[in-house]
Amino acid sequence: MLTRCVTVLVFLAAVLATASTGLAESFPTPFSYWPSDLKINGTVIACADAEVPSQAADIFLSKASGNEPKFALLALDQTPLPDNLQPAADSAASFTTLALFGDSACDATTARAAIDAADGVVLLSSRTPGVKVAESLTKNQEALDRLLDRGGRLLAVGPVLNQLGRYQTTDQETITAGLNTIPDAILFQEPASLDEIQAPLAQAPTAVGIGVPARTAIVLRGRKIRTYGTGQATFAIRGNDRQPPRVQRVGAASNGRANPYETIIDLTAWRRDAIERQLPAFPSASPPKPHVEKGTLIIVGGGGTPRGLLERMVELAGGKSAKMVYVPCREEETVPADDGLIRRWKATGVESAVVFHTKDRHQANSDEAFLEPLKEATGIWFGGGRQWNFADSYYGTKAHRLMQAVVERGGVIGGSSAGASIQGDYLARANPVANFDIMAAGYERGLGFLTGVAIDQHFSQRNRQPDMSSLVDRYPQLLGIGIDESTALIVNGSAAEIVGQGQVFFYDRRRPVGADLPDYLALGAGQTFDLAERVEVTVPDVATAE
Repeated sequence: MLTRCVTVLVFLAAVLATASTGLAESFPTPFSYWPSDLKINGTVIACADAEVPSQAADIFLSKASGNEPKFALLALDQTPLPDNLQPAADSAASFTTLALFGDSACDATTARAAIDAADGVVLLSSRTPGVKVAESLTKNQEALDRLLDRGGRLLAVGPVLNQLGRYQTTDQETITAGLNTIPDAILFQEPASLDEIQAPLAQAPTAVGIGVPARTAIVLRGRKIRTYGTGQATFAIRGNDRQPPRVQRVGAASNGRANPYETIIDLTAWRRDAIERQLPAFPSASPPKPHVEKGTLIIVGGGGTPRGLLERMVELAGGKSAKMVYVPCREEETVPADDGLIRRWKATGVESAVVFHTKDRHQANSDEAFLEPLKEATGIWFGGGRQWNFADSYYGTKAHRLMQAVVERGGVIGGSSAGASIQGDYLARANPVANFDIMAAGYERGLGFLTGVAIDQHFSQRNRQPDMSSLVDRYPQLLGIGIDESTALIVNGSAAEIVGQGQVFFYDRRRPVGADLPDYLALGAGQTFDLAERVEVTVPDVATAE
């Protein structure tokens, strides 16, 4: 336990040192800052007391793959198993009960065998585990990790829930390593006040504090946390000199149409936000002007791609000698290699066309064989979906640097919808919970192929003008760009040419806006905008000039 805690604190010291000295504006932000364990494979449930909410009990007791499940109870004291955790009388489900306390405590080998045979494990206590009991839990760390890796369920009932986070605390001043089954969290049973949660975060500033009140449970599946029961769970991260502490209270959904922002927590987004607060402010107060020194960017607002645009992209990438890479925007671990876009590219006779996809940041950072297609690519296309997937997989990795290198050596980078937004410096509309809001804490960094801008898509079709107004009101240093469907912005140098059926909207808060005038400039097909100077490029009328 001590070794794990020291490793954690060394990482925190490195982050804090970087924050205090200032992070260079050079590309990119170091790989190691951002979470690599984006989600868990199983389910973790934390209940504050023996009154386990019925929905949480049902989730734990549910059948696994249609078979009657097997459970293990690891008892940390003499607290009896709550009635609603007992399998139904007509069920073949079974419990193996093991004590981790007193003279009858089982040995580590027996406990690990029971965990390895189980579909679900209950940790049960009525008081905060002592040092010896906590150590016995730590000895079963690998078995509990295996349980979750194979999709199993872990339920902590009572004060033992404080063992589930990356850190645990027995007072408001000292933290030690926990099981980290709820990554980068510190859990509290029935916190008396917000201060009780905030104080330990001073020792672990990149952690997420979670308070679980009586008759309430939180359930983590994948990366999303939901609350069940009568109370509201409290989520908090530390403030800094720019922002106050972030606090949100989340209760159970009262009906199927509940606002997702009020009932769901994306844990990875909160973890990223906690890390972001230890780094220099983003976006920069004075970002570089938008300019593509070499190569071309093709930025499509979703919907259909303008006629002839993909063929134009292939020509820009080298024609028959082009080496094309498609990067899909997917949360799944694997995607088909024979994508429709790949077939279209191959039909043009290009030299190569491949799919490039991973959810493993380590692979994106260090697997040379996997990275090989990017090293020689002359064109990259980013697909549509939810743009936070791109940030999760690639931001700050070697893959990110290799993508940037494609355009730096004169290649072309294109993308539609999510593949448009990710090209900007600021990543618009990247909340993993839902895409209704244009600004999402923890997911504000795009891949930055076009500096100093924020790009939104499906713009007029989804009435997103007010959203972009709010973004540039908050970050007036940015140039806001909204792109309609079936419309594209083609960028060379600082010149942005509009093609397609709709319009592109430019939001510049350095430009005065009258009370009866729109706060944007809208341009259509055939028009060009100078991104660096933030003005429309006027083409002289040849007839008039003569």
